[in-house]
Amino acid sequence: MANQFHRAMPRLGLLALAACAPLSHAAPNFPDQELVCSFNAPREQQRAASAQNFAQPVVQQMLVNGALVWTAGGSAVPSLKPGDTVTLIGSGFGAGTDIDFSKIMIGNSRVLETDLTMYEQKLDILASSNYETGKVRSSWPKDVQSWSDTRVEFRVPSHASKGPLKLQVQKRTGYNLSIKKPGQPHNVIDAQLTRLEAPANPNCDIVSTLTDDTKAIVPIEVNVSNTSFAEMAKLGRQIFWSYDYGLGVAHKFKSLDWDKIFGGKAIDPYTRKVADPALLFGAHKTVAGQVPDEAIADVYFDPYPQESPIPGFLLVEPQLTAGMTSNSGWVGYRYAQSSHPLLGKGKWIGFNCASCHGYKISYSKGSGNLTKVFPGLPNPLWTQRWTVLGDKTTDTTATFAYIVDNEPGPSWSTGTKKVDKTPMLYLMPGGATESTMTRKAGEGTEYDNDYLFSPMVIPNVTNHLPIRRSLSHTESYVGFEGSYIHAQEPEGAMGSMDQKSLKALTAYMSVLDKDDDDLRNVGLFRWLKTNGKLGQTGSTATSEGAFVQNTWQKYPGVAANVAQGKAAFDQACASCHSDKLGANTNEKMIPLKEVGRFFAPSDFQYKQQSIRVTFLRNLYWVQSRGLLTDGHVRNLEDLVSPDRCSEGSGLYKQYYTLHAPARPALGSPDQPAVFPDLNRKGDVFRIYKAKKKNIFDTTADARNTFVERHKYFVTMPGDEGHYYWDYQKLRREFGPEIGAPGPIGLPATPHPWCAKSGAEVGNLVQYLLTL
Repeated sequence: MANQFHRAMPRLGLLALAACAPLSHAAPNFPDQELVCSFNAPREQQRAASAQNFAQPVVQQMLVNGALVWTAGGSAVPSLKPGDTVTLIGSGFGAGTDIDFSKIMIGNSRVLETDLTMYEQKLDILASSNYETGKVRSSWPKDVQSWSDTRVEFRVPSHASKGPLKLQVQKRTGYNLSIKKPGQPHNVIDAQLTRLEAPANPNCDIVSTLTDDTKAIVPIEVNVSNTSFAEMAKLGRQIFWSYDYGLGVAHKFKSLDWDKIFGGKAIDPYTRKVADPALLFGAHKTVAGQVPDEAIADVYFDPYPQESPIPGFLLVEPQLTAGMTSNSGWVGYRYAQSSHPLLGKGKWIGFNCASCHGYKISYSKGSGNLTKVFPGLPNPLWTQRWTVLGDKTTDTTATFAYIVDNEPGPSWSTGTKKVDKTPMLYLMPGGATESTMTRKAGEGTEYDNDYLFSPMVIPNVTNHLPIRRSLSHTESYVGFEGSYIHAQEPEGAMGSMDQKSLKALTAYMSVLDKDDDDLRNVGLFRWLKTNGKLGQTGSTATSEGAFVQNTWQKYPGVAANVAQGKAAFDQACASCHSDKLGANTNEKMIPLKEVGRFFAPSDFQYKQQSIRVTFLRNLYWVQSRGLLTDGHVRNLEDLVSPDRCSEGSGLYKQYYTLHAPARPALGSPDQPAVFPDLNRKGDVFRIYKAKKKNIFDTTADARNTFVERHKYFVTMPGDEGHYYWDYQKLRREFGPEIGAPGPIGLPATPHPWCAKSGAEVGNLVQYLLTL
């Protein structure tokens, strides 16, 4: 009886809280960029004029707080500290970060180009929709102070910790055209303002096209004295490993019971066995020495980095703004104290960065063996399967809200019907997430279910800070620094992060590359060994420990093949994947009709109508979750193979046409077979088709209805047990569902850029593994 009450509690509770309507508020309508944005012709004229003069930037002098500290040709190494005003005097700097697409880096820390504003957030508790009131909760002022072709002035960021100083200039050459309004510029709203009902100035911009080339100053060696950095990085490390991002109480309110999932009381809806967190969604046990102390120890946050918009007990008690977080026994899954709207004060499990951005790797270096959860790398075994785990005894065991519900259909399959999302969430690709599926269609939130199956891979963030165009947004999202200025529904962070916490998390992000040399060397060694190429080291008996200790650069044979691979890279890849800051991307936004996707474009991507060129780092490990933004490519060899870009080839047909499963080998010795090993990378993608048990069975129809509402899943003759993703149908038809007047015409191959010949593939991959 108690269990029945708790399962019914959220719906009954919502009705009860609805009676308190005077104490709660409905979310406003969010601004529609198609209606509030307009084209800024004078600014585009300035950008075009600046692009006509793309000079090499040169620094002649450097001043700190008005004093001359460095002159070109001298040997001085200036000292900087956070808050110092730095002035660069020279030529070729261009017109700045708004007219041009420019960046300044001090070590791993980017000089912020945009003012960040964090608004107070509220929750429409009936719609479960986060919105913002316009009241400023916190702010992070930009560091760039002024910029002209001969003089640039900026503040040293609070999270800078080392040099050198770099300045890169790139020109804007035009803008992407709208898919919805052919022939017109595509305008996007400032991402900081998307949760306000009617921003006075939506600060819209176009999606700029950029030069392939980037030009930069000769790096200036500097010393950075930051006495606060260690403390900042510690707080950032705690936020990364110890915080729950406000999700514990959010998930509990939506009837997800993490205690049962981790306590052996939740049931796998298909195997009917006790749910295993390691097997089903890639959770790792917290083991001392494999994770920082903060992942295990109790950590008290005062205040919490984010102010949760979820109201406290009965909408009257204030939500906790400080509290203890503690270990659940699993990496990235933490208890946090909070106030539940129906249950009052308690502690519940939510998850944090380490659950998704933590890859457990064992390797040898010298004579030692190490096992560690590496922060920043994507966890290839993480899936959304936790959403469908619960203790119900019916076919669908989930207790999480929105898994089973009556839901309106999309425009191509109208009507309200019962749906069950279990099969699609259960088989979501490993290392990826889908941002709208755990919401309901037609709710009025930014993440309403759109019936577009669009998995997005977890990015590698070990070297994220050079990036301005974050999360496949335009630069309005201002890089990683802007990632937590909003709540991230449905399973992301709740509430905006205050500037102190966000600066601390950014400081910690700036040191996540400290293990990159080891990661590159381990990956390259394993690739050489697997492919019978260890002879490049001078001996086929070279051990992993020796290779990692020595580094690949010490082996002339390896270095020679890497050099040949770089030559191929420069010809085939460098027009997009090059810069002067070590990110290996020029951040061009490629229109959807040019770059394509195997699965449907994500919510972020179709709002921008383009996909940003990704950064390249630790690719041996990144390929474990699959490559490209949807993770469908098996490994680097397949990605660059000319056969993948040739419609008549066997590899193309294996990837992009309908057929019986080919079951290719896993992409590398370290690529896991994600349970239940139904869908291999580089093969057809399938979803279970439910079979009706009897006339009283409504679950099968609800499950099949949900899949069939996704128009690019089809059935195959001879296979009654599965739906198949039809890429060719997507390629021909996609467009009207995002407001285009007709199909936009996706390319034959997603990311249709491959090596020029098969002979280049081996060395090109070898070079890519060194990035």
